[in-house]
Amino acid sequence: MRVHQIVPRLDAGDAVSNQAMAIHTLLERWGLESRIFAYDMDEYGRRYASFDTAYREFAGNEEDLLIFHYALYCDNYRYYLESRNRKVLIYHNITPPGFYEYFYPEAVRLCTLGRDLLPQLALCDLALGDSDFNRRELVEAGFPAEKTGVLPINPPLGKLDGVEEDTGLARWLGDGRTNLLYVGRAVPNKKLEDVIKLFYCYHRGVNALSRLVFAGPLPVNTYYSALLSLARRMGIEDRVFFLGKVSDGGLKACYRYSHYYVSMSEHEGFCVPLLEAFHFGLPVLAYAAGAVPETMGGAGVLFDVKDFALLAEFLDRLALDAFLRERITAAQWERLEAFSEDSFAIKLQEVLRRVLEPTYAEEAFVVP
Repeated sequence: MRVHQIVPRLDAGDAVSNQAMAIHTLLERWGLESRIFAYDMDEYGRRYASFDTAYREFAGNEEDLLIFHYALYCDNYRYYLESRNRKVLIYHNITPPGFYEYFYPEAVRLCTLGRDLLPQLALCDLALGDSDFNRRELVEAGFPAEKTGVLPINPPLGKLDGVEEDTGLARWLGDGRTNLLYVGRAVPNKKLEDVIKLFYCYHRGVNALSRLVFAGPLPVNTYYSALLSLARRMGIEDRVFFLGKVSDGGLKACYRYSHYYVSMSEHEGFCVPLLEAFHFGLPVLAYAAGAVPETMGGAGVLFDVKDFALLAEFLDRLALDAFLRERITAAQWERLEAFSEDSFAIKLQEVLRRVLEPTYAEEAFVVP
């Protein structure tokens, strides 16, 4: 039996791409024929994927299994609809378009198309969210609840451990200042303006020897301009740094030499950087929205009111109370056990057993 995966893009460092690769690696380890097809890809993706047009060759085989990753509106959904393979949908969530309304009209259009399309994808053997938050959205969109489930992201948390860190960035971040970090795209649902407001309270009222670091892609649109304008109006533009997309070595330096990780996002389908911050021992403060509480699983510091002054004082307490900080980071490290490779292998095997004949599944899949 062959297993095919279709993704919108296969790119280095992308969460959906990492999920597809984790599945691909396990399938090959279990001796199955596995392929990935993508609408587009970077240099990394070209090593593992074919363009999605090549999937047509396999679309008519009823014995094959198709895993379709749905994370944004992309024309390759047509292959999913037309395929005669057994079908598994993995829903990574699509941001509600209202977040983009004042900043990015094209994103409003694409997010609207993406969310409107979701009910049309309900005819499948199994539909999975990478969080229960996403699974519930599937049910709300008309997917039968008994044909849904959860397959959490399998973040490659150890990937950065073997990478040589960016020494220049490490020297800059390690100059004695306190670094607050956010990792991810600069898009409106992430509410980076609220991270800046928290930093303003911390920098002005608690610790003037501090900086705020954003590491992640910077789309050229009015939202990024609005963030720069906000920092300028607050008089902290020389302490707020947008690094853009950084290399693996740069990302490792950001995590290793930062002191706190802050998320103010108001819509998350999973949020891998929270777990990366756990892995590197940064106390995580995160707004309890979307799948964030589920991903953190009781670890880190969750809040449901954005009281910036109070949060700034709490950061100060963490600096003074080593025992409290250690309790938080220890709980975060323990939480990572739920996202180990072995745990993911067991959950993937459970998923495959739901769509394959029991006898074949028992013979074909062995948890390593």
